[in-house]
Amino acid sequence: MLHHLIKGLFLTGLWIFVSPASAGNVVYSHVEYRDGHYLLQLEMQVRADADAVYDVLVDFNYIYTLNDTIKQSKLLESKDKVHKVYIQTEGCIWIFCRAVRQTQKITEQPDRHLLSETIPEQSDLKFGRTLWHIRERDDESIISYRADFVPDFWVPPLIGPWLMKKRLLEEGKKTIYGIERRATDE
Repeated sequence: MLHHLIKGLFLTGLWIFVSPASAGNVVYSHVEYRDGHYLLQLEMQVRADADAVYDVLVDFNYIYTLNDTIKQSKLLESKDKVHKVYIQTEGCIWIFCRAVRQTQKITEQPDRHLLSETIPEQSDLKFGRTLWHIRERDDESIISYRADFVPDFWVPPLIGPWLMKKRLLEEGKKTIYGIERRATDE
């Protein structure tokens, strides 16, 4: 479940495998559960050009290449800097497995910001909003990711939020490493 959420949320979403050879460095990570909302913050340094990182994030038909739990990503429509994107993820937390679908309105904003808002009636989330910001620093990029979402499916009580938080953080990191891999491969 958590797998799906983080992936769907971003451009998820967003989202590959963490490798010890990766040059990326997670500078800050935090996951919180508050009043039904899962809040995730990640900041990472990657050895890739900021424009290349941004290009990976707006390559909507290939978001699925960033993380192995993202099974499908598809650009549905685009007008100027506003895009409608469908993402489907699959994953398990213990014995609870689920596919999560999410349709998002993604808006490209100035200075390499991307705002993603879940369209609840076309998603398995009651609410979802993510903000990506990519900035250049010397010969690397800083990726900031902030997500807030509310699942529209059952999460096991008591241990569910703890497991979701753990899974979200793992999947968020995998996605960011996938972005770095794609940005440096191209």
